[in-house]
Formats: sequence, structure tokens, C-alpha cells
Amino acid sequence: MRTLKLAGIAAAVLIPLFACNCPASKKNDNSGQVKNVIFIIGDGMGLAQVCAIEGDNNFERADNICLSKTYSANRKVTDSAAGGTALACGVKTNNGMIGMTPDTLPAASIMEILEEETGMSTGIVVSCEMFHATPASFYAHQPDRGMSEAIAKDLYESRLDFIAGGRGRLVSPDSLEAAGFTVCRNLGELQKAGNGRIAAFTAENFLGKAPDRKDSLSLAVNEALRILGQNENGFFLMVESSQIDWSCHGNDSTYLRAEMAETNNIVGTCFDYADSHPGTLVVITADHETGGVTLLGENKTPDFSTGEHTGVFVPVYLYGTGADKMNGIMENSSIRNKILELLSVNQ
Repeated sequence: MRTLKLAGIAAAVLIPLFACNCPASKKNDNSGQVKNVIFIIGDGMGLAQVCAIEGDNNFERADNICLSKTYSANRKVTDSAAGGTALACGVKTNNGMIGMTPDTLPAASIMEILEEETGMSTGIVVSCEMFHATPASFYAHQPDRGMSEAIAKDLYESRLDFIAGGRGRLVSPDSLEAAGFTVCRNLGELQKAGNGRIAAFTAENFLGKAPDRKDSLSLAVNEALRILGQNENGFFLMVESSQIDWSCHGNDSTYLRAEMAETNNIVGTCFDYADSHPGTLVVITADHETGGVTLLGENKTPDFSTGEHTGVFVPVYLYGTGADKMNGIMENSSIRNKILELLSVNQ
């Protein structure tokens, strides 16, 4: 009994000492109301891809981590259309479908709900073309991801405030200008842009591979935060690191490391933004994993078991205000609904 009492006294003394040695808390704690959301999607990014980052890994700064189940309504292994629709619209749908339920009914995306209900600004930044499956899931409603012309028309009719990435031959600058966008054709024009609706295309098609495109994706994210952050009602920004998927489809480890290096920089930028802007929540996840990646040897060399998507859980990293409110293993379709709840928006 005396031994137990002494152990209890020692614990009472040591716990405060350990507490005093904890690192200082960051500027932005988890409490308060969520006002801004930065939603980063690494297309094809599983845990191994994150672990392949060399040097300081900004993902490790996350306040909270959970897991997402990625299967679609009709397949155990999703494609980017169904995966993007689950993340954007909160519903499981069939592979190939964009912004629709399996019975072809339009499903409202989180951006459409926020534009309608809150007056928040919305934006999309990608390294692929703007009508690709993941970005399209946030503004389009089509039964087939291959209906690119119809998806482009949905883009013109959307209420997005900011888009940046590769234009693609089917997206017309004239049509965007007619819809009220100021079209920037390079980063210099984007950096001079003020408020209003902005469409920035730094490449005719996709942005090119990292590091050949230099830091054009990171710079577009910075400008999106600058412009969208002017709205007192807050903003929702989706950033897709699109080419992680392409590097894994091609089983190209050098390409993968380069894409993850820029994704890592973007994560750091967005975490820093959350630190200096209380009320900002950063959510990072993937639509699926691609490549069945494992890391081998002391150099953690990426090794691929397939050139296709896989059905494994993918990580969800959370940082900033409200980061403690998502936990456990969740359906990918529940992430959108949880974000709306944190924004106090009716679904």
C-alpha cells in the first residue's frame, strides 16, 4: 500500500513537469467557429505516397488523422469520378458519374450549398485540366465523366469565384469572360488580379510534371488564398494535386517524389495560413490510392504492385479550427457532411 501511495505522489509531481516541457501551442487552436475551409485532395495519394516525402514532412504537423473508405456505389475500387463525387457531394455513386446519384439525380456539391446558403467564396486549383473528374465533381452534374463539353458548360454556369489550372481545349476563355470571369493567361496576370471572379490558366492543357512546372501550382494556391480571403463571409478552396495519380499509374517513382514534394509545400503553406487566420480548417485526403505503393530499403524507394487504383483506406489529415471533430474510420461521403456541420450549414 505504501508503495502505491509513493507511486501516486511521484506521478502527481512528474505529470506537471512533463506538461511544462511540452512545445508551445500553435497560433490557431482547434476551438471556435470554422469560417474558412481548405480541402486538399491528393489524387491517388495513399499513406505510402505521403511517407515517400523526403526531408521535413508537413503532413506530420497535422492535429488529427483518421481514415476514409473509398469504395463506390457499384465497385469495391472507385475511380476519380465516383471518388470526387463522394467528397464533393456526400453521396456514393457509380464509377464514371460526376455530381450525380446512381439513379442520375443531381447531387448538390458542398460548394453549391455554401454559395447558396452562406455567401462564402469558392475556388478550385488543380494541376490537371479544369474539366477533369475531381474538379468537375464540385461544379458539374453529368452521368459520364467523358462528357467533357457538357462539363465545360456546367463550369460556365457555375457560381465559382476562382479557378486555376490547365484550361484544356474544351474550355473557352471567351465563354468564361461572358460568364463574368476575368481570365488570366499566366501567373503574372494572376498576381496582379484584384477581387471579382478569376479564371487563371497557366497552361493550355495540364500544368506539366513537377518539377518542370516549377512552383506554378503552389503560386496559384497562394493567389487563391489572397483573393478568396477578402470575403468576410469566408471561403471554401479545393486544391487537387492531380498528378500524384498519373505518376502512380505510370509506376514512375521519380515523378511521384516530385509531385509529393510540391504537395508537401502546399500543405505547409495552407497550415501556415490556418495559423495566421483563426477559423480556418484544413482537410487533406485522397479520392483513392493508386499503384499499390510500398517503400523499400533504406532509401524508401517507391515500389508499385499495380498500375491501377486500389481499394485500401486512405488517410485524412486535419489541421486548425475544428480539426478534432472528425475521428475514426469514415465513409468518404461523410467528410463533406461533417464539414457542413462544422460550418453550421444545414444539409
